[in-house]
Amino acid sequence: MMRLTMNLKSSAEALGTEPEIFLEFLKREQVGGILRMDDQWQVSIFTLAGLLNTSPGDLLELMEDYALGEMIEEVEGDELFEGQEGWQVYQSYLAEAK
Repeated sequence: MMRLTMNLKSSAEALGTEPEIFLEFLKREQVGGILRMDDQWQVSIFTLAGLLNTSPGDLLELMEDYALGEMIEEVEGDELFEGQEGWQVYQSYLAEAK
C-alpha cells in the first residue's frame, strides 16, 4: 500500500527548509494532518500538497521523478555492455558466483 505520510525531514526538504523551522511553523499555525508516532513526526501528503498549492498526485509524481533521477545518477558511471559482450560479462558473473 502507498504511504500517505512523509517524515518531517523529507517534508521540510520538499519545502526547502529545516525540519525544526517547519515543525515550529506547523505548531504555530496549527496545521492539520500532522501525526506524532513513536516520537517521530509524520506529515500527511495531503497537508503537504495543500501547503504547496498542488494536488497530492502531482506532489507524488514530482517526488518519484526526483527519486528516479537520483537513482540514475548513482549508476551513471557504471559500465554498459550490449549484445554479445553483455552476455559474456553476465556469464562470467555467473561463473564467479558458483
